Amino acid sequence: MIPLITLLLCVFALTSGKKKTQTYGVFLGINGDEISILDSYETVVIEPTEFTNEQIAQLHHRGKTVYAYLNIGSIEEYRPYYDDYKIFALDSYENWPDEQWIDVSQADWQQFLVDELGSRYAQMGFDGLFLDNADVYYNYPMESIYEGLLTILQGLRNYPITLIINGGDTFVSRTVEEGIAGELFDGVNQETVFTSIDFENRTYSEHSAEETEYFKDYLQKVKNAGLSVYLLEYGADTTLAGKIEKYCSENHFIWYNAPNLGLTY
Repeated sequence: MIPLITLLLCVFALTSGKKKTQTYGVFLGINGDEISILDSYETVVIEPTEFTNEQIAQLHHRGKTVYAYLNIGSIEEYRPYYDDYKIFALDSYENWPDEQWIDVSQADWQQFLVDELGSRYAQMGFDGLFLDNADVYYNYPMESIYEGLLTILQGLRNYPITLIINGGDTFVSRTVEEGIAGELFDGVNQETVFTSIDFENRTYSEHSAEETEYFKDYLQKVKNAGLSVYLLEYGADTTLAGKIEKYCSENHFIWYNAPNLGLTY
């Protein structure tokens, strides 16, 4: 008979090296060479230009749901298509020096997002799109900007993939009020509900109670509209992470505690 202590040591050896599976993670700062970082996550958001079709298939083979990042409301200077669309830039993007807000009412921009990037990412096998910077409507609250975002979402809806809006609470709230949110997208990812970012020093702290309550009220409306809710927090310590976990568990939300603003690992 094998002694009990030996059995316990064997079990420990087999289990101690395993990473705990986490539901959700956002990793825009990694590339395909770092794919092993995603091993312990069920649903991941990645920068699609840094991964191949084969790597996406590999992630699916491992049972993962994979979202592609797509910036619909601003344009980064490092994108290969920047020179083609910079004419539509509106203004600089605070805290992001290589990025500008873009006029989403422009048909050329809408067509490029839907017919080129959206089509490409759908064909790569992504399960969905993580759509950033619908906040352009908050910064430029014009009917043409609102209608432009609607046009983009309606176009992307033609692909058999899930659409998640990152941020964009002003835009999302209006679509909820008008009863059309569920026709346009499937869920919302909200950053910094509980945490706050000091962009100058790249440090993280707890948000004010007022800010957190605002987002809690907003996300309740999103939930009531039948949409999925994800939270992306930054650098939450153990105590704050416990509060976030409790809130998300009670509301059936999913969250990720990013270690840094670069969304690496």
